[in-house]
Order: sequence, then C-alpha cells, then structure tokens
Amino acid sequence: MSPPTHSLHGFDVSSDQYLPAESLPENVSLGFLDFKKPIPKDLQGTFDLVNVRLIIISMGSWEVWLQTLKNLVTLLKPGGVITWTDGNFLNARGFRGSNASSTPGHALTAGQNQLNGTLISRFGYSFPDFTKLFSSAGLVEVQEDVISTDRLVEQRREFTEIGVGAVFGGLKNLSKAQGEGYWHESEVERRRGEAVKDLESGAYLRWDIHVGVGKKQA
Repeated sequence: MSPPTHSLHGFDVSSDQYLPAESLPENVSLGFLDFKKPIPKDLQGTFDLVNVRLIIISMGSWEVWLQTLKNLVTLLKPGGVITWTDGNFLNARGFRGSNASSTPGHALTAGQNQLNGTLISRFGYSFPDFTKLFSSAGLVEVQEDVISTDRLVEQRREFTEIGVGAVFGGLKNLSKAQGEGYWHESEVERRRGEAVKDLESGAYLRWDIHVGVGKKQA
C-alpha cells in the first residue's frame, strides 16, 4: 500500500490489463497515454517520480528510444527522477537446466531468434546503452544496473514462462501480417509446443534486465 499522502497515476495505451477502477485506492488513478507522442501540456512538469517498465516491444531504433525518453522527461518536475526497467530480449537464448533430463533449450532459442530477427528487420529494433541514452536525454546523476534472469535458480522457470508467453504471443500476432519469412500461425503453435517441452524438461530462457535512473536538472 502507498502512503495516502502520495498520489499515483498509471498510464498505458490500452486498458486491457487495468484493474477495475472501484478496486483501486483513492490515491491511485489509471489513464491513457502514448509516450511515443508529445506529452499533453496539463501533465508536463507534474511528477516527482516517473517509473517506466517493460515497454521494449513498442520501441525500435535508437532514435525511437531517445525521443520516447525525452517525452517522458517532460512529465517530471525540475529535480524529479525517472527510472526505466526493461529486458534486453535481443540477447535472450535457451540454456540447459541443471537436472539430467533437461534439453539444451534449442526450441526456446529458435522462437526467440525468430521474433528478434523479424523485429530487427521490419522495425529496426535495438537495445540501447541506458547510460548513454539517459545522458543524451539531458538527465544528470545517471546510473545503470544490469542483472540476468537466471541469477536466482528458483526464478528461472517463472522468467521462462514469461518469455515463452511474450515470444510466441508476439510471433502469433506477426503471423497475421503474413510477411516474408514470418511463421504461419500453425507453425507458431508447433514451435510453442516444442518450447514448452524444453521448459518442462528444466531448460530455461536467459536475458538481461537493465535498470536506468536519472534526474531532471533543477
């Protein structure tokens, strides 16, 4: 629970994952905002802290990351702080688990590589150096931490389940576009089944999670 003296505002481009408004504390609100577009005037300079999480799927080239961060910075009051946590799925791959029955995780890797290749070729996807990104956006006192999803053995399965859902959900959506090199939906489901077998055997996906922090100049 947040202190009642704090006001928390959540934003997304869709309400699909929002909790019912009546279930929220009085000091919490949810609204709509596209961070890739200029921030509305009435929201600029109003927040002490902006927390951004896991929006890599809507990013692309370095220019997209930088412009998005510059937009987000306008939400802050002078001296306000922004934190951005995101996973670098572009370096994700499968690994053999510690138990003797584990597969090498090649089906996990294949799905991830297919998604990454499509996103890079079609949308110019990239993952930036957060320290450089934050500094380029004019932020000061910049810090960046990086952790791997396999750091704690007991969390490997959970992270892999998240990864499988994201990868094959993304591939299923892309299959509808029927672009060159895309997997047909039936192929996506076949490959998903193979990846789940990897998961159930004890194999796991690994990628890096980056956390960037920066302060808007006072």
